[in-house]
Amino acid sequence: MSHNLDSIEYAPVSDSQRAAALALLVSQEPATERAGRIATILTALRSGTVSADTLVGANRGERLIAVAWGQILPGRTALLWSPRLAANETDGVADRLQAYLDEQLRAAGMRMAQAVLSDMKQPDAKRLLRVGYEHAADLLYLICPLEQVDTSFAGLDVDFVPYANSERERLSALVERTYTNTLDVPALDGVRDMSDVLQGYEQTGEYSPDRWFFIQHAGEDVGCLLLNDHPMQQQWELVYLGIVPESRGNGWGEQATRFAQSLARGAGRERLILAVDAQNDPAVNAYTKAGFFELLRRSVFLKIFGT
Repeated sequence: MSHNLDSIEYAPVSDSQRAAALALLVSQEPATERAGRIATILTALRSGTVSADTLVGANRGERLIAVAWGQILPGRTALLWSPRLAANETDGVADRLQAYLDEQLRAAGMRMAQAVLSDMKQPDAKRLLRVGYEHAADLLYLICPLEQVDTSFAGLDVDFVPYANSERERLSALVERTYTNTLDVPALDGVRDMSDVLQGYEQTGEYSPDRWFFIQHAGEDVGCLLLNDHPMQQQWELVYLGIVPESRGNGWGEQATRFAQSLARGAGRERLILAVDAQNDPAVNAYTKAGFFELLRRSVFLKIFGT
């Protein structure tokens, strides 16, 4: 078989190719999960929840030989589904397809693309590094069963003031302040506008403003706590917890975590989940102290596109 890379055409996947493209896209997942994953994607595509515009393929003549997808998320971010190759195709095809996809994402106005992989040893990780992605962080996905969690508030010295949608500007400025000298994926600091960041936070699970809070001490904003619901999984997610630099070290993050646990438990949820940078030792230690434990670990790769 010829492996002339210059004879291959890279283009968005056509409607007639979509079924074959999705089958190839999930081909490395467990066989028992592939049909369900394809059905979920097709349902999302038909409902307009996600777009197939950045589902791209490599074609040799009439034959689809590789596929990749940049799933567009709110906040001008794309989540990568790494290139998948037909039998006997080479890494060169995957590299070129990834580069083509990145250009499509840039043209679509994405600010960044991210890939979340199980570890650094995967071929996908090596490919991403070859085509200009950065290994930005290793994330710990933590979970806390709520049944026996201590949700008492002895010594609480901060207030949790519910957020309203009309206070967007106030929250945006506060979140930006909490990003200063952050230990949680510092590679993201300053990459996106705060409007994009908040839009992304809103789309994680089910958003309601009454689960978002300003953290106040002596009437001043010192941080924020953002919680979203995942009703199908019977869990809440701690989407973001941030304290402004001058107020760190007072234990207010731990108090906010206890408050979040109490709310989630009071809402009848079984678990509270979150993701945290593995290098953020203060946060990891605080969450561990509050009863969280590691569920899994993932490596995050980023490419930032120019404005």
